[in-house]
Amino acid sequence: MKSAVCLAGVILLIVAAVVLPQSAASKSGREVYAAQKCALCHSVSGIGGKKMALDGVGGRLKPEQIKKWIRTPKEMKADTTMKPYPNLPDKDLNDLTAYLMTLK
Repeated sequence: MKSAVCLAGVILLIVAAVVLPQSAASKSGREVYAAQKCALCHSVSGIGGKKMALDGVGGRLKPEQIKKWIRTPKEMKADTTMKPYPNLPDKDLNDLTAYLMTLK
């Protein structure tokens, strides 16, 4: 019985170690989304610009694809009108990507 309780405790700690940093990153990413004014063109849950809804993007794209869309959108789609963000700090890019990955 003690070993089952210990195992459950270890599993809980591992899950918390993985989930909590992602939650912090996605929260920060939501702030980056607002600060970069992404909602001028993009919408989430019907709120924001109508050019491109981001609902479900986390289920359609991999993190590296999202990062490429943000940094070099013309490499993803040559005729896109999306503005590139090549100078977005890596932390902001990673956090924004974490947030967008939650949109499934």
